[in-house]
Amino acid sequence: MRHSRGEYTGVVNDFRAQREQWSSGGSEEVWHFRLTQHDADGNALQPVLVEMRALSFAGSVSNGDEVRLSGRWRDGMLRADELSNLTTHARVHNKSYRTQVMVVRVFVVLIALAVLTGIVVLVVSGLSDSGGPPPDWPPEPSTPDWWTPEP
Repeated sequence: MRHSRGEYTGVVNDFRAQREQWSSGGSEEVWHFRLTQHDADGNALQPVLVEMRALSFAGSVSNGDEVRLSGRWRDGMLRADELSNLTTHARVHNKSYRTQVMVVRVFVVLIALAVLTGIVVLVVSGLSDSGGPPPDWPPEPSTPDWWTPEP
């Protein structure tokens, strides 16, 4: 059983891409392939079974491409998050939605703060309101300086 997190270089064979549905209604892209490797003398080594999972991938991989990858071992398969496609000189990785998720979270927090502020303002103004006009309202009319009453 392999437990190390080494780096592997080899040729992609038996590439399969599929979309798995989640019970919650979402789905993810799943890639499976065998990585064929050879030692320094050209002898074939045991193939490495590879699995990659993501909402979607940036980049592509095809049978016959030489790739370099690393990952963690799980259930006899190497789980990789990204790889370097040495044939096409491209980096293949799962697309990150962190920025979009962060924007939505900030927006939700700002709306929650606005609602909370409105509630606090209403409660505070309701507690300090005596129910009537302020004292000295309406103000007593004052006589202008130029006005002199007739005798």
